[in-house]
Amino acid sequence: MHSHLITLVILNTKNFIKPLAQSSQLKLKKMKSEILKLSTIALLLLFIGASCEKDEIQPLEDQILTVIETNSDGCKDPLKSSETEQYIELKAEGENQLKITFINAVLNCCPGEITSNVFIQNEIFKVVFIEETPTKCSCICDFDLECVIDSMENREYNLEVYAHSDRPKAKFRFNYSSKLNSKTIIPNN
Repeated sequence: MHSHLITLVILNTKNFIKPLAQSSQLKLKKMKSEILKLSTIALLLLFIGASCEKDEIQPLEDQILTVIETNSDGCKDPLKSSETEQYIELKAEGENQLKITFINAVLNCCPGEITSNVFIQNEIFKVVFIEETPTKCSCICDFDLECVIDSMENREYNLEVYAHSDRPKAKFRFNYSSKLNSKTIIPNN
C-alpha cells in the first residue's frame, strides 16, 4: 500500500511541477518580450532627444538695425543734471520691436534735433543718441531719450548706450523676448 501511495504522490507531484515549469517558461518569454519592447522604446526616445537638441546660437553679424522712431521730451532742468538718477528701460513692443528709453541722459541744453543710430558691431548691440547741435550752449540738462527698434530676435544681447560721448554711458546684457520689460540703473562715475 505504501508503494502505491508513494507512486501516487510522485505522479501527482509530476503533474503539478510540469504545468508550473511550463508556466514559468511562458512568464520568462513574456518578460523577455517586455524587456525588448522597453529597450526599443528607450533607444527611440534617446534618438529623438538627441536629434532635438537646441541649435547653437549663431554669433551676431555686423549690421545696421532699423529705428522706427526717436523721441525726446526736451530739457528737464538745466541745473540738476548731476544729481539725478540715470537708467535704461527696455520694453518689447509690437511684433519683434524693442523700445529703449534712456532716462535723464545728460546733453547740451540746446541740442537741436536728436536722432539715434542703432547697429551691431563686433557682436555688440549699440544705441547712439546724436545731438544735431547747430550751436553749442554753455549748459547741460537731463533729457529722456527714446527709440524703437524693429526686427529683434529672441536671444541674448550685449548692449552699449551712447549719448553725448564716445564712451558708452551704459553697458549690460539682456535677453530679448516678447515679455521683456526691464530697468537698469546706470551707476554714477
